[in-house]
Amino acid sequence: MPVHLAASVAILQSRRILLIQREDFRVWGLPGGDVDPGESLARAAMREAQEETGLTVELTRLVGMYSLVGDAHTTVAAVFAARPAGGVIAPDPREISDIGWFAPDALPADLMWWHRQRIADAFAGVTGAVWRQEGGWPFPPGFSRYDLYAARDASGLPRAQAFRQLFPYPGADAEILETPGRQ
Repeated sequence: MPVHLAASVAILQSRRILLIQREDFRVWGLPGGDVDPGESLARAAMREAQEETGLTVELTRLVGMYSLVGDAHTTVAAVFAARPAGGVIAPDPREISDIGWFAPDALPADLMWWHRQRIADAFAGVTGAVWRQEGGWPFPPGFSRYDLYAARDASGLPRAQAFRQLFPYPGADAEILETPGRQ
């Protein structure tokens, strides 16, 4: 089973977090993406933050490692907390349809379910948590991003609703804290 390495950033300022709305499904989440060959986790996090938000960031801590385990592959994401260090908010319109600051009690409803715990841990000041989140990529081996978009479009549903249908929340029992980290 293939393993994908990713990095995400919880950009925090004044008890708010900066979230991006993905263009492909119109769901919200942390800025982040795959680690490029030869790139460190920290560099990938900073690069993804700048590409997706326009901001340069200063990483302040490793929140944790989150394994999103699916039938065909697993994505292991390092989630970092960060603060803005420069730049201006200017999302890439090819990837991001909206961007905004959110308080912990006012997160958007259409949030990728596997990002909820990551965001909660970032707000709580957690360092070094290790989570297993089951039910990630529910598609057979070889199912590509293009196949995913074709399934989205064939559903006839609004993008966020298609996302929920394609990536249903498996329930709290599918989120397993393996190492609690510390606060």
